[in-house]
Amino acid sequence: MTANLTTPTAPNERIHLLDCIRGFALLGILLMNIEYFQKPLLSMMNGFDYSQTGADFGVAWFVFTFVQGKFYTMFSLLFGIGFIIFYDRAKQKSSHPRWLFTRRLIVLAAFGFAHLAYIWGGDILLNYAIAGLFLLFFVNKSAKSLLRWGIGIFLLPVILFWLGALSIEAASATPEGAAALAQDNQAAMAEVNAIIATAAEAYKNGTYADVLAARSQEIGYFYTTGIFFMTPTVLGIFLIGASLARSGVATQPEQHNNTYKKLLKYGAILGLPAALYVGFYGTQMNFLAPDFATAIAYSVTQIANFGLSFAYIAILALAMKRASFVQKLAPAGRMALTNYLMHSIVFTSLFYGYALGMYGEIGRATATLLAIVLWLAQLPLSAWWLKRFRYGPCEWLWRSLTYLQPQPFKR
Repeated sequence: MTANLTTPTAPNERIHLLDCIRGFALLGILLMNIEYFQKPLLSMMNGFDYSQTGADFGVAWFVFTFVQGKFYTMFSLLFGIGFIIFYDRAKQKSSHPRWLFTRRLIVLAAFGFAHLAYIWGGDILLNYAIAGLFLLFFVNKSAKSLLRWGIGIFLLPVILFWLGALSIEAASATPEGAAALAQDNQAAMAEVNAIIATAAEAYKNGTYADVLAARSQEIGYFYTTGIFFMTPTVLGIFLIGASLARSGVATQPEQHNNTYKKLLKYGAILGLPAALYVGFYGTQMNFLAPDFATAIAYSVTQIANFGLSFAYIAILALAMKRASFVQKLAPAGRMALTNYLMHSIVFTSLFYGYALGMYGEIGRATATLLAIVLWLAQLPLSAWWLKRFRYGPCEWLWRSLTYLQPQPFKR
């Protein structure tokens, strides 16, 4: 039983579309992250940076409007899809599929913690591991039930945002209340900006020890204030992805061509106007003291994220057989963990003061070009690697630790 389970997944058992989507999602994740390799993560609390001009402004606005959040949603959908695929296969070959999946998440959490603490603070892996544990409560649900649960859990932070906005509007109904609220908000922003200033100085000019100290302060604030929003958001997306797997839409894409056409149509109809609204009116959301304008912008942002992520996925699914370039994304997708961590290693080495020290010296347009160049380089590099090895190095380690025995590595 265990011997069968630990044999490598055969090429014909992999779902090629999912590897292609992962490869494409890596680009979007990097286009988002490249901004925060050159500034503290908490600076996102200050909204869109209007100090940029020319090409830097244009690129930043495009990424903010059409990329930010969309590819995070896409990656999260893929995780939920992968959960169902992994669990259903494990259930056929092991008497302990829950423990196997739990161990897989523990290893992912270790990757995430190491990445978060010692390389770069914008890690998504640890949050994925935390939210992923809750998936075990839904392993026997139908596709429709997974979808309903996913939507319901995903909406919890949106509801919290609106409740927060209502309470703030009520508190500011009197001049005294408005003054007290403004004072509290000012104090909270002063605390955030102090952390940002300390982190920026450490990342630009500090030693590695300085960076670790500043990052721990930044991460501590980010997680303690954002965990109640991040975890249900991610879990909800996981469950929606799981419903796509259980329904066969994601696991048998060739049989669901019409579904992908509908996803493209309705995803674009909902997502494009929503994204443009956020791009023009949602650039300065106040997350510390959300008012009605922030609650509206946050809600519309979620529509944009889902709509465009589904549209992007559908475009890849429909184009896969016609566009040869889409096929070339698959090797990078098979090595998604390795490639994702490589992004952080390369760009923290380029920007941080303890290495090449170019922090804050490269404009957004140039930095984005560098990100695209790295991603393009990863496509042939991943293909070259997988001709010689069965897995990427991090994927091999993840799998070996999950099954508690070394996996075949060389071909």
